[in-house]
Amino acid sequence: MSKLKVGVIFGGMSTEHDVSVISGSSVISNLNKNKYEIFQIYIDKEGNWYSCKEIPKDYKIEQNIVAIDNIISYLKNLDVVFPILHGKYGEDGTIQGMLELLKIPTVGCRSACFINCNG
Repeated sequence: MSKLKVGVIFGGMSTEHDVSVISGSSVISNLNKNKYEIFQIYIDKEGNWYSCKEIPKDYKIEQNIVAIDNIISYLKNLDVVFPILHGKYGEDGTIQGMLELLKIPTVGCRSACFINCNG
């Protein structure tokens, strides 16, 4: 039986970028490598997407990355995505909304739309 392809997205454009890298590293290290094929996806502070081979112990990602040319095709190849993005573009539902539009299953909450009804 083939392994489930799990994408773990971390980093991001928020002020909580560095915390997200640490959280992503923790999630990746605790996923069962016998059950899952793990795709480490790093977003830098400018919003560029990369495939990350390994998160170093000092969390300096820039040495271990390769740019992803077509992120939509890359993501559609996965079975499920685990977004570990803190702050803006992560916890606000932005990434979940994008993944929903692409019909890519995610781990965690779905996106939410907030409407200001006070005019």
